[in-house]
Amino acid sequence: MRFKDLTEDDIKFIKEQYHTKPQGNWERTAFALAERYGVNERTMRKWVSEKLKLKEKGASEPEILTIAKQKTHDKNKKIFLISSAQNATDINSNFVKNMESYANFLDAEILIIPYRYKNPTSVFTDEDSDYWDKNIVQYLTLNRHDLNNSISILSDVKIQPTASQPLTGLEALTGYHSCVVGHPRIELKCLPVMDAYKPKIMFTTGSCTLPNFTDSKIGKKSEFHHTLGFAIVEIKDDETFFFRQVTATKEGNFIDLFYSVHDQVITTEDEVSAFIMGDIHVAHVDHEIIDETLNLFEDLYPKKLFIHDIIDSQSISHHNLNDPFYLHELEMKNANSLQKEIDDMLKWLEKIEKYDTYIIKSNHDEHIDKFLRITDWRKMTTLKNAIPYMEFAYATLKGEASNGIVPYVINKKYPNMHCLNYESNVEVNGWLLSMHGHIGSNGSKGSVQQFSKLPTKSVTGHSHQIARIGGAVSVGTSTHLRLDYNKGASSWINAHGIVNRLGKFQHIVFFHTSDGVEYTLLNKNKLN
Repeated sequence: MRFKDLTEDDIKFIKEQYHTKPQGNWERTAFALAERYGVNERTMRKWVSEKLKLKEKGASEPEILTIAKQKTHDKNKKIFLISSAQNATDINSNFVKNMESYANFLDAEILIIPYRYKNPTSVFTDEDSDYWDKNIVQYLTLNRHDLNNSISILSDVKIQPTASQPLTGLEALTGYHSCVVGHPRIELKCLPVMDAYKPKIMFTTGSCTLPNFTDSKIGKKSEFHHTLGFAIVEIKDDETFFFRQVTATKEGNFIDLFYSVHDQVITTEDEVSAFIMGDIHVAHVDHEIIDETLNLFEDLYPKKLFIHDIIDSQSISHHNLNDPFYLHELEMKNANSLQKEIDDMLKWLEKIEKYDTYIIKSNHDEHIDKFLRITDWRKMTTLKNAIPYMEFAYATLKGEASNGIVPYVINKKYPNMHCLNYESNVEVNGWLLSMHGHIGSNGSKGSVQQFSKLPTKSVTGHSHQIARIGGAVSVGTSTHLRLDYNKGASSWINAHGIVNRLGKFQHIVFFHTSDGVEYTLLNKNKLN
């Protein structure tokens, strides 16, 4: 319907509805009028304000938001807990109290990014929808915060809480700065950068308010992905930051790294249900990352340890066979010996022999199996691999290596290690941890985007970059960040993942700093 088609009775009725607001407030009333006359709510508002010259109540910005736009963060603080909150919606009070207890314990500042959502079916909305719970008003911010020269909080960017990809379109907004975005979905992406630059990471906060969406399709989807949580950012110096995403139970309790916060009581955690290491590739592994990881195991004992791409297989990889110059380089470095790669892998596994270890079936492991299938040993580029070829081919022919050569040689020395196959389904606290990530559905190429559609939450490797979309996440790499096959802009990052006893996932992201390899400012011994 067009405005000129309205009768005098229609206009009179709209004016009466505007003044009396029978739906309780103007937002709901405008929605009802829009449905009655077959237009959208925005059109109805334009009719009232522009055609009928009626000023909408609440059209001016609420004072609470004006103050939030002027909020500055405490530059003396080193740690920030950042969440988001929906208007006219109850908070999870225990969660907020736990955040406050944790902030006091860490000497951190709480920042909460307010967002609006017009929900005419809200169970919380009263007369005026432009309000936020009084217990979080002091934390509200709509100002942009540059916490140091590497990370910013984009409190000034308004994103609909129903947005299915809240980070999309913001990639260039902060230049080289990583950024935090207020949104009730927990999402994360790592962007490609050139070699001279620090990693750029974008991630969302989760929310401190209860789910409050319409009963539409998009409302129900948003309710499903609504997550009680916050982002924690730690500032080491002007250039370096550390971060994690913290998600809570429906009761509002949470674990961050090795601290548990339950009903405002803070205790330490001594173990994690599962630890998923970034891809290993022993020939290219960063020993500083491994040393720091093993130190972390002393604070957080992994009940189950998952390993991706244990071997690189560069010595016999089919990717290298047509490049004589690269083959010559491998020869000069004695890096074209399959036996040496196998021996180095078995030697490296001694570091984690005492843990309940799962070796995930990965694409680089299978390079050796392909080498056996496609190679005529008499025509090898180097005959130093002839004996391993014969031994492994013989084991395959006898049926001793039905799961592949890597599982075969590992289990000969470490019979207690679990070498998985493609049919393995290992779940820990609701997370599927037995996929490498290179194979998707129906034989397609795998991706976190595709795995987010699975009926279970999952953690994968393979991509060497961290990501989080819905219930699908990927860990990074344990190698050096620049190898022969990732020239140009790269989104690789050194990162592992943990699943704690509450069934919540966290990335553990490492940065090379002036003091070596680090991942946090927190000290577990602070409680002692």
